[in-house]
Amino acid sequence: MSRQVDIIVGFLKYSLRSQSKYRIHSPFVFDFYKNVLKDTHSYPQYRTINRLRKELENVSRFIKRKDLGARSKDFPGDQRFVRVRDIVHRASVSQKKGELLFRLVKRYTPGNILELGTSLGISSIYLGLASPESCIVTIEGCIDSANVAQENFDRAGLKNVHIITGNFEDKLAGALDEMPAPDLVFFDGNHKMKPTLAYFEECLQHIHPGTVFVFDDIHWSRGMEEAWKVICRHPKVKVTIDIYQMGFVFFREELSKEDFILRF
Repeated sequence: MSRQVDIIVGFLKYSLRSQSKYRIHSPFVFDFYKNVLKDTHSYPQYRTINRLRKELENVSRFIKRKDLGARSKDFPGDQRFVRVRDIVHRASVSQKKGELLFRLVKRYTPGNILELGTSLGISSIYLGLASPESCIVTIEGCIDSANVAQENFDRAGLKNVHIITGNFEDKLAGALDEMPAPDLVFFDGNHKMKPTLAYFEECLQHIHPGTVFVFDDIHWSRGMEEAWKVICRHPKVKVTIDIYQMGFVFFREELSKEDFILRF
């Protein structure tokens, strides 16, 4: 019950503080607002992913689900058998957020993308179809989920996504060392304050000024909200954008230090 209250209070605070486009004075952020956040174009790749999502929503097959982060509360027990369709409903990226990720990648064309938290691969497919030339490395702690994700990549015709299976704590450093400096990092795993900040600090050692960090569910809990505040205050961070469901972090040297809360 307390988490539900936190979510309601957090959303009310966000609604009161969110800015309209008329209060955005940064040209860079206005471009993000116009061409990423509010782009209403219906890209054909959306239909491909929507068909796949609908198919998965009807898959009654069980897999052994191992969820190591805060979202494990959605699937009680460290390991249990869960239907694929239930994972789609409870743990996969939503259509709205997935299409936003697609537009983000399409706008900034990151060559090297790192994703923490593959699940069934739906978010990875949004990233991969937005930029087939990009190299995408995604880390997933659950072996069975990773296997289903690979099946989905094959069905979507994606050749540019590589899955690493294992705990983030064990695999993140190796993934960062093996790839060039990441252009985009999507943090979509664990959803606890201390691990989130640890992953942030580790990835921070490998960035360049054009790198973009995306954090999912920054208002999911008080811990995640505190983590987001710490990230916003970090001296290397120039611009942050809070859209409630997600947080975006930019490091471009030409930008002034500002934090934005935008309606989405």
